[in-house]
Amino acid sequence: MRWAAVGCALTVPVAIRIEGVPVSYAPPSPPPYYAPPPGPVRKNSGLAIASLVLGIVALLLSWVPIINNFAAVLAVVGLGLGIPALVRARRGTHAGHGMSIAGLITSVVALVVVIATQAFYSEVIDEVSEELDRQTSSVTRDAGTEAGDAPAEEDSAADVVPWGTPAQVGDYQVTVDSVELNGNAIVAGANQFNEAPTGQYVIAQLTVTYTGTSEGNPGFDLSSVFHGSDSRQYSDSECSAVLPDDAMEAPTLNPGGSDTFQFCMDVAPAAIAGGQLSIEPLMSWDSDDRVFYAIG
Repeated sequence: MRWAAVGCALTVPVAIRIEGVPVSYAPPSPPPYYAPPPGPVRKNSGLAIASLVLGIVALLLSWVPIINNFAAVLAVVGLGLGIPALVRARRGTHAGHGMSIAGLITSVVALVVVIATQAFYSEVIDEVSEELDRQTSSVTRDAGTEAGDAPAEEDSAADVVPWGTPAQVGDYQVTVDSVELNGNAIVAGANQFNEAPTGQYVIAQLTVTYTGTSEGNPGFDLSSVFHGSDSRQYSDSECSAVLPDDAMEAPTLNPGGSDTFQFCMDVAPAAIAGGQLSIEPLMSWDSDDRVFYAIG
């Protein structure tokens, strides 16, 4: 059977069906596919790479003495590069997020290791130095004893000035009038604010005459030292007690002027017996200017 449209003003598609032949329609074509525009290309981060390299090198060198000072510098530079690299990576403008974090971590660890090793090495060096000093002192002391230091001690004892005898100390003629080996009661009665001694107060009373050419202040120009039997020196500068005739209150002396005053020293009680008293110029570093006086 055949169908046809005849004499129509409008033309419409006509399907002609032929027996035995199936009718088929072509499906509509799909819409065209457009690929999305490519995203921005992230640049490689040289800062992140440099930070990681510096952090690794600093960490490797941080264990080596002396060289780890250079490692600390590398670690600081690695931190300085890693921080901006991480900021760029988080903004998405550069790659290297993981490398920048790794660079920061290695740099921080390197700094911590440098500080720890420096402290450890310093402590070891101090201990070794102290041990060497002790051994050197021991050897020197033993050698001095073998060489005959005993006669020298006898000579020193022979040079001790007795009480009441003047001796020249710097620009002063100094006479030791008395030495009170237990002056705790004197100090306690001199001022209610005086503190108790850590050991025992030793008080030396001096009479001085200024022999210089200008003027002198004996309380500041002279120093009193008690040389204990424990091989320690106890200076009047370590005694803050106020005395009845305190040296700090001694007047300024013109040539020929004299004054009597007291020095105090805080001495360990066990070191008093067998000790010695010396008077010396305060601003002198020459032991020959020191004069020893009898203490009893």
